[in-house]
Amino acid sequence: MAYPTWQPGTLYQPGDIVLPITMPPPSSTVVENGGFNSGQEGWDYIGDVTYFNGYGFSGNASLRLAGNQPTGTALNQTKLVVPVGKQITASCMIQQGASIVGATRGWVEVQWFDAGDVPLGSPWKGNVVDDGRGGRWNRSSVTSTCPAGATYCRAGITLWSVADHSHPVWGDELQVQGTFAGLPDSLAYRAVQPESGFSAANEPAWPPVLGQSVVDNEVTWEAITSTRVTWTAQPLYVSGGTEPDWPDGAGEYVLDGSVLFRGVSRRVEDPNCPNTTIVAIAASKVFCADDDIVRYSATVNPLDWSGADDAGYLPTGLQNYGSNPVAAMGLYRSNLIPFNAEAFQLWQVDEDPASMALLDALPMGSTQHHAMAPVSNDLFFLASQGVRTVGIAASSTNFQAGDVGMPIDPLVQAAMKEMAAPMGLYFPAAGQYWLMFPVDGRTQVFVYTMTRVGQVGAWSRYDFPFEIEDWAIAGDTLYLRSGDFIHRVDEDLVGDEIGINNDGWTFEVVPFQGVIQWPWLDFGQPGVTKMIYGFDIVGDGAVSVSFGIDQTNGGLFTPGYVVPADTVPGMVIAMPLAAPALSVRLTYDGSEKWQWNALQVYLQDARPMA
Repeated sequence: MAYPTWQPGTLYQPGDIVLPITMPPPSSTVVENGGFNSGQEGWDYIGDVTYFNGYGFSGNASLRLAGNQPTGTALNQTKLVVPVGKQITASCMIQQGASIVGATRGWVEVQWFDAGDVPLGSPWKGNVVDDGRGGRWNRSSVTSTCPAGATYCRAGITLWSVADHSHPVWGDELQVQGTFAGLPDSLAYRAVQPESGFSAANEPAWPPVLGQSVVDNEVTWEAITSTRVTWTAQPLYVSGGTEPDWPDGAGEYVLDGSVLFRGVSRRVEDPNCPNTTIVAIAASKVFCADDDIVRYSATVNPLDWSGADDAGYLPTGLQNYGSNPVAAMGLYRSNLIPFNAEAFQLWQVDEDPASMALLDALPMGSTQHHAMAPVSNDLFFLASQGVRTVGIAASSTNFQAGDVGMPIDPLVQAAMKEMAAPMGLYFPAAGQYWLMFPVDGRTQVFVYTMTRVGQVGAWSRYDFPFEIEDWAIAGDTLYLRSGDFIHRVDEDLVGDEIGINNDGWTFEVVPFQGVIQWPWLDFGQPGVTKMIYGFDIVGDGAVSVSFGIDQTNGGLFTPGYVVPADTVPGMVIAMPLAAPALSVRLTYDGSEKWQWNALQVYLQDARPMA
């Protein structure tokens, strides 16, 4: 609220409030250098306490009582003016360091003085701090009332130690709060005379202390506080200059500067949380396998696994094919699919547990949770026979009806026998499903890519010269982790960067070959010898072409024949061969980017043998 300024010769009613034209001189409202950050100035040191530079609560300085010293007091020199009967609150921080309980003490105190600077009675003492276990700073505070005859007060810090104790004690951060007088921006004056009266022609000498009064002709003015509130801010918690030695256990403390950290557990403490690694997130809940059932958390609260009518479980063990424990889980078109070794179940999930329901169950199982990945509008999973999809498997009710993983089933089954823990992912930017088998310092990856022509998928096999431990997708980029290294998949590079540690890490890009090989093809009637007389190839990058001519002899191939990337211009590339079945192998050396588009083989049937 804005008050009017005093005017000469004006009629004022009892209760009117004015602001002076000439403000009284201000008095201090805070102690100066209360945190010792400006040196030892502004304090009177009594006894054995000294200024200490090198440790403090909010800075790097404080008051210190050395070991084997009995006691001492530091009294701040700031004179704090408080009206009689009003209160002032003083506080400070005390730190005992390595002292045992009760061996050292510290407290804040307030001493009142009269107009002749003579102390009035004993100081007002705050609560005694005598226990600083854990390296904590503790607060001592006192609220004191201005006694009759007092003109001002001073606040200070007292430190004390037993005679045979050798550990120091510190005091810091002296602060005061209360109704101080003399602030030009917070003083106003109220008319307290019993009847209306006129002010004098000249402005009176306004008193600077709350509660004091001055006679202004027929008006008596009493000093009051205005409604303006002035706030000051300072950091209460400041970390130290170096990282602390963090404790290992939950509930343990460590002091970092003036901040006290407490170790907390990052685990979900609800006893109904299964804490297994078979987890899926759907319908704003976390679903987690728990033996033959699937528990779920409360909606948008993964810490709550016991809330009535919100958290709960799916009784998968009571449904068809539910005798085995849940070993894998995934999402299929926003529905949850729990797998066990013999089957999967399709559950409709919802934020409201009453709306959850079993939709279907089919005897097709999986135990590889980390190999599962949603791909487009389907769910890819790894069964004992190979890679399968829920969409095709559910429509055919078996694993054999032309599913996407059929072409590479022997390769995947062989990789699974090596006891490698497979991982699966869907890389949307490339339209690829990756099935990774890390083992013995390398990773074999089977990649299913959806082609743009007819949306037909094709399998590739990548062989990484390092063991992939984890993966993440950020934006349109796939990152792979191997030990302490993070690899980024980049289609513009033609080699794998690996690290070699020979008393210091060095890095090199290792080119990798690209190999395309056809199965053994009869090119017509089986068992009839065919005569190849040439071929053409279309693509990018130099390529070596080999022809398999005897599949009964371990797949005997001709030596590699290096040809240009595109042989269509000019004559046919001559390759005279005769065999009943043929296989073609294209090898790119990896020194440049390459692409294969087409291969044309020119042949004719030979006469059958009698």
